[in-house]
Amino acid sequence: MAEAPTHVRNRLLGTLFMGSGLVRTGFIAAVTVTALVAEDLLGSVTLAGLPAAAATVGVATGTGPVAALMARRGRRIGIAAGSLVAAIGAMIAAVAISVTSFPLFVVGAFVLGFGVAGDRLSRFAAADISADEKRAFSISIVIWAGTIGSVVGPILLDPVKKFAESIGLEGLAGPFLLASVAMLLSSVMIFLRLRPDPLSFVEVPSDQPSTGRPGSVVALLALPSVRFAILALAVGQVVMVLIMSMTPIHIDRAGDGLGTIGLIIAAHTFGMFALSPLTGLVADKVGRPKVILAGHAILLLSALMAANASGGDTVLLFFALFLLGVGWNFSFIAGSAYLSERAPAELRVPLEGLADTVIWSSGAAAGLSSGVLLSLSSYAALCFIGAAMVILPVVAAYRFRNTLRDPAYATSGS
Repeated sequence: MAEAPTHVRNRLLGTLFMGSGLVRTGFIAAVTVTALVAEDLLGSVTLAGLPAAAATVGVATGTGPVAALMARRGRRIGIAAGSLVAAIGAMIAAVAISVTSFPLFVVGAFVLGFGVAGDRLSRFAAADISADEKRAFSISIVIWAGTIGSVVGPILLDPVKKFAESIGLEGLAGPFLLASVAMLLSSVMIFLRLRPDPLSFVEVPSDQPSTGRPGSVVALLALPSVRFAILALAVGQVVMVLIMSMTPIHIDRAGDGLGTIGLIIAAHTFGMFALSPLTGLVADKVGRPKVILAGHAILLLSALMAANASGGDTVLLFFALFLLGVGWNFSFIAGSAYLSERAPAELRVPLEGLADTVIWSSGAAAGLSSGVLLSLSSYAALCFIGAAMVILPVVAAYRFRNTLRDPAYATSGS
């Protein structure tokens, strides 16, 4: 693969970083209050996880079409179009809250997620412009943009709530108005500045014929490395969503308000993104599989900590949710870099689309089941279920231990 010239690479990474930061600020602000909105509209927590699940189903559903659009028209068009759709979805959700329509709110959440699929795939655009030995770090820079969202999104919850009320809307519509504006700005930025398109730096060797066979990408699932990467990414997403999505209700039931909820979710999302450059550097240095497994060990620790925290135990929940984010970060960055290297250049975008469809579908199932499980059992039970799931990637790594290989780029001189 031809790496982009340094000045071009830095400019494209900067554009991806800023665009993703805007999207994630809006998305984190919106998703933080979805369970609270659902409980207000329904008067029950049984389906409180449905809107967040609908958003994740939207991401899973949108991944295929957005990836196909990227394959035809490039990363720039795919990411920009996705953010525009997300802005429309956020506005639909804001209207739904104002007219107290739960079904319309779920539709808005779905459309929001559908568009966000473009931003989620943008991490692979960073891989397109980087050489193998820098791939994890480049991916980490785009994911690092979530630090902006993790801090700004939750902090803005109260101000945007007051703004919405000042213009005659329901307060909880505020975060969705913020999301709509942020995503619209991101769409315009990506459309204007992401040039040349990152895919223009991905070379298909002249002696490698284009297969174009529908089963080609599916056939890659026979590779242990691909299966391990997708399993690790999916389980990391499920554990994170399962615990995070019901934490606001766990806190709210203890009598604390949006301020405490925002603080703890900020700690969680900060953990998801803030250490990204370091994670990328380590993954490039010591190998992706080791960092993936370290991430799942952290997920296990965080799940056990959260299981032992009451809704009013702000300090313990703060650190548990922070570590939940860190564990996801390790798994997500290293897993994404590992996956991007497993396919021929011509199959890279379809494999990424397939993998993200699996990842976000799994996350949707976790979000949908989280409210049901909370109503049937307890927050602690959710956390123990998450802890138990961490064993799956570990078993896969042991089973495939003789076939999982990852070059030590930083020490090989390549």
